[in-house]
Amino acid sequence: MKFLILLFSAATCFAQMNFSPHPEPQISVKNRILTTVNGNAISVVDVMKKMDMLLHQNYPQFADSPQARFQFYATSWRPILMEMIDTELILSDAEEKEVKLTDGEVREEMEDRFGPGVQLTLEKIGLSYDDAWKMVRKELIVRRMLWFFAQSKAIQSVSPQAIREAYRQYLTENPAYQEWSYRVITLRSEEEGTELAENVLGLLATATAGVECVAEQLKEWEAGHPGTTLSISNEYVARDTDLSESHRSILATLSPGSYSQPTIQSSRLEKRPLQRIFYLKDKIDHPAPAFDELAPQLKNELTQKAVAKESEGYMKKLRKYYGFDQDGLKQTLPENLQPFALE
Repeated sequence: MKFLILLFSAATCFAQMNFSPHPEPQISVKNRILTTVNGNAISVVDVMKKMDMLLHQNYPQFADSPQARFQFYATSWRPILMEMIDTELILSDAEEKEVKLTDGEVREEMEDRFGPGVQLTLEKIGLSYDDAWKMVRKELIVRRMLWFFAQSKAIQSVSPQAIREAYRQYLTENPAYQEWSYRVITLRSEEEGTELAENVLGLLATATAGVECVAEQLKEWEAGHPGTTLSISNEYVARDTDLSESHRSILATLSPGSYSQPTIQSSRLEKRPLQRIFYLKDKIDHPAPAFDELAPQLKNELTQKAVAKESEGYMKKLRKYYGFDQDGLKQTLPENLQPFALE
């Protein structure tokens, strides 16, 4: 849910703050009714209790720090309020549809969340057993309603054909490719023809572990041929799809550890011909994943998108049915409203 992202952001802030143990400021709360949903009022304190439970569940190490709690309150109260509004709308729908939940289910969830010593944990958080029971019960009902009216529909909508189509789309966006590692030996000379380049190629052929092995010999060769310069590029690593057509057409004919025949090209800067020899160090195939390998991931992604779409559609229907006005809420809760302060 959206508040989990906020929890993570808040936790990052908490970890970067240097909390001084003395003196410890306290949080003051300006309680007021924030909104009313289908006859049920939601106050600042109601939102604070919800945030306390979430903070304990996800970041209990910060629960005893007033500075950390305030940071979380200040950044999270609005999204948490919207979650609570949606919860009330779903609960109203559940009441109309007579959805039932047993005390045993709530009790089991309470123990899962707070451990065997539920009462002691709640006292530490500052929540009463009755408040925690009500919140957990509401969450379980909401979970059940969302399953019935959003998640189950979403799962059914993800057909094998949809997964196949997603796989085809994935292959279009992520085609198989080869990764080539290579160097380019460039020869510049006043002499015409490829005789000198073929001479260099003969030296290169003596290397057993790449062009680096004959670097000294190439320098000696260059010194013995005045007016001729010889350069070896750094190692290039590139996908075949990212290479120029001229480079790709030459490298495609080579096997790892081999050299190309000299090619005559024109220098753009010097306006004179130069000769190049390509050395292919390695060629690694990166095939596209098989359908069976990728299908579970694609199915999960499609399901998540479908769940989000079905959930949003369900909430839109509830807001319209129960007459909840989101624009009106923005007017009654201005952007500069901050019901919490650190004093």
